[in-house]
This record gives sequence, C-alpha cells and structure tokens, in this order.
Amino acid sequence: MENAARVRNFAYNTTDMTKEELFQRLSNIEWDDFEVKEASGGLPKSMWETVSAFSNTVGGWIILGVKEMRDKNGSTYIVNGVPNAEKMEQDLTSTLRSSSKFNIPILAKIESFDFDGKIVFAIHIPPSDSKPVYMNNNLSNTYIRVGSGDQRATDIEIGILLREKNFWQQIGNGGSWNFIRRFKYQFN
Repeated sequence: MENAARVRNFAYNTTDMTKEELFQRLSNIEWDDFEVKEASGGLPKSMWETVSAFSNTVGGWIILGVKEMRDKNGSTYIVNGVPNAEKMEQDLTSTLRSSSKFNIPILAKIESFDFDGKIVFAIHIPPSDSKPVYMNNNLSNTYIRVGSGDQRATDIEIGILLREKNFWQQIGNGGSWNFIRRFKYQFN
C-alpha cells in the first residue's frame, strides 16, 4: 500500500478530512473547530471536555497522535502516532456511544491516517441536535468551545442551550405558530 492515507470511516456524518487537509490544518493554529491531542498514554482525559464543547457549539475535529510544541514563535506539530491504535479506536468508539460518559450517544466519524507507520486519528464531532451534551450524568459538566479552548458552560449558557433545544423540539414535533409567537413576544 502506498503512503496514501488509510481511511476507515465509522459514523454517520458526511464530513471528511484528507491527509493533505490534515497537513494544512496543522500548519495553522488550533481554533474553535480543531484540537490536537498527543494521546501517547492512551485516550486523553481532557478529550471528553472537547467532545462536549464541540457537540454544544459548531462541531469540530479532534486529532489524536500529534504533539503540539509551543514557543515564542507559535506552535509546531509533531506526528508521534497513537499507541495500540486498534484498541484505542475501539475504546474511543465505545466511550462515545456509552450512556455512562455522555447524556446522549456521540455520533462521531473517526478517520485513521498512516504517516510512515505512525497512526493518527482524526475524529469529527458534529454539533448535536440534543444540546446540552454533558458528561457523567451531571449537567454542570457541560462545556462550550470559546476560541481555541474548552470552557465549562455557565448556568446562563446551559439555560440558553436548554431553551434552544426546547424551541427546536417544539418546531420539530409539530409545534404551532402560537409557540413561536409566545417565544417572540417573550423577548420583545
């Protein structure tokens, strides 16, 4: 097999990333839809906050197996790969779908890239239709993405996510225009 990216897709989202797009993204900074994690010791614990944050905002990519090196001139990225890629992929998929980690299953897309024998995962987390997405059955473990960081959502932000969810459920479940009018007048 040539050094082209091996890609395995495990999900329900149609967003794809090529090896070339990954290289391009690594030449820029992390931002609101792109997060790099080294993952040399297994699945990083901070990854789950990023999953929640991406789910509650616009979605994004989590890259596992790339180390970020920061200095006064900015960041550079080093491809280290992930250890025991097959097991990590299975653990990742199981955790994302587990009701014990998140309040809803996360329907992520996982792509696997081979960089000279080093496996890197690119995981696309779509924005959720069932916000807020939180961890460990605790609503206070709701995160949002702000710039290049994951922030614990405030009570006000959680309230906004819940109202947004309620609004779209009313519309999606045959909600009437009376609901929209009530909602509109509530804020005028």
